[in-house]
Amino acid sequence: MESDETGQTPTDEQIECMMVIYEVVARARQTPFTTKSNFARIHANEVALAASEGFITTKLNDTTYTNGWMVTGEGLEFMEGLDDVFSPRH
Repeated sequence: MESDETGQTPTDEQIECMMVIYEVVARARQTPFTTKSNFARIHANEVALAASEGFITTKLNDTTYTNGWMVTGEGLEFMEGLDDVFSPRH
């Protein structure tokens, strides 16, 4: 069976990494976690990557920051993109 799509194919390691980042972003969306929580400590690398990519933030507005990670619009787009790629096709 030939694929309709061309281009680079992610490795299993890259897919696993994206799924952990997805978990971090989803957690920030559903139940924001604090910067010093056990979840943030356990997933420190993924939290740093998600924040660097703009998927999560502690910025509430232009002058206010919190101690909790929250999902951003870019984070929601990231989640939707992965949902589209990995959801079963009908």
